[in-house]
Amino acid sequence: MIKRGILIIFVLFAICDSAEANWIRRADFGAQGRHRGTGCGLSHRGYFGLGHYNGTGINIVLKDWWEYDPATNAWTQKADYIGGNVNGNYAVLTFGIGNYAFITGGTFSDVNTYRYDPTINQWDIVATAPQNFSNTEGFVLGNKGYVVSGSVLHEFDATTLQWSTKNPVPFNSSIWNGAFSIGEKGYVRTSSGFYEYKPSTDAWSLRASFPGLATAASMNFAQDGKGYVICGYGGGLSNVNSEVWQYEPLTNTWNQLEEFPGTSRRFGSSFSIGDRSFVGIGTNGTNFSDFWEFDADLIGLSTDYLSVEQVSVYPNPAVEEINVKLDAFKEFEVTLYDNQGKVVNSSKTTTGQCKILRDNLPAGNYFVRISVLGNYLGSKTIIFN
Repeated sequence: MIKRGILIIFVLFAICDSAEANWIRRADFGAQGRHRGTGCGLSHRGYFGLGHYNGTGINIVLKDWWEYDPATNAWTQKADYIGGNVNGNYAVLTFGIGNYAFITGGTFSDVNTYRYDPTINQWDIVATAPQNFSNTEGFVLGNKGYVVSGSVLHEFDATTLQWSTKNPVPFNSSIWNGAFSIGEKGYVRTSSGFYEYKPSTDAWSLRASFPGLATAASMNFAQDGKGYVICGYGGGLSNVNSEVWQYEPLTNTWNQLEEFPGTSRRFGSSFSIGDRSFVGIGTNGTNFSDFWEFDADLIGLSTDYLSVEQVSVYPNPAVEEINVKLDAFKEFEVTLYDNQGKVVNSSKTTTGQCKILRDNLPAGNYFVRISVLGNYLGSKTIIFN
């Protein structure tokens, strides 16, 4: 007969007041640090590659292409990019559309449009762009990519593999403009100018001016219905900054957040996988290979906001397994200890919930600690029958 035991679950959270409150350092990029590289998110993976570095006075051009798996926090090298010159390219235009990455343009005036298929790890030429797109950034809406060049908006249809032009743009884009999409609208920032594009009417609207220091070369993405502008330079290459700005489209306002915890930089790259966003590489004269995840859910969190009441532990009493769910944070680590302090089980999750299996453990007292960013708070109990 199995004796009734008590499983004591310690759930400990503490969000510190450091500048990393909404950033998580991930595994460094899998290769040499560089800048003017590129990235995009596809399905459950992210991709980084290309770029260059020239700190020694010799321009080293790169063509390597890497896949990032957020589930394992690991990088895998994939097939080299086939465009540009024999060594690769940098300052290209990239769209992540559906299951494919599309790249065109760059420093070496390559008007071919290349498609990367991750299922077969292969690059192919699929279209010819109307011009060379270099030192610029576009946005994606549905199955189409958009990029502004001068006062012209170009559209790329990933289904038909055709380029076309839309209505004239009410501004002139500068190099290293920023762009992202939120819902059914695209956004372009050129220095302090900020504009919204609605494809259903093929029309632009002037929005609130960007108030930050960066005039170019920032890292840009959207998450949970808001846009973000990270780092960049203002007025000159040496004037790099660490600012983080959030754009709220519902109120048409910009909000400054805590600074990026990595080194200030220009010419970094970013991508999003679902509601997870990542930034990395770039330069301030030194080329970086660090890689960071941004989590908007952590903005402004405190111990008052993150309480033990937000942790659900069920069933209670339990027989074979325990479910642990957090409402406020998706990624956490669970470690199970016996009453002697020995680790008997551990797991990680990125979905906000996980399952702890009993695995024939004897009845008794166990301790389950849940770690969020390495910090803890609170306790709960559950009974195993």
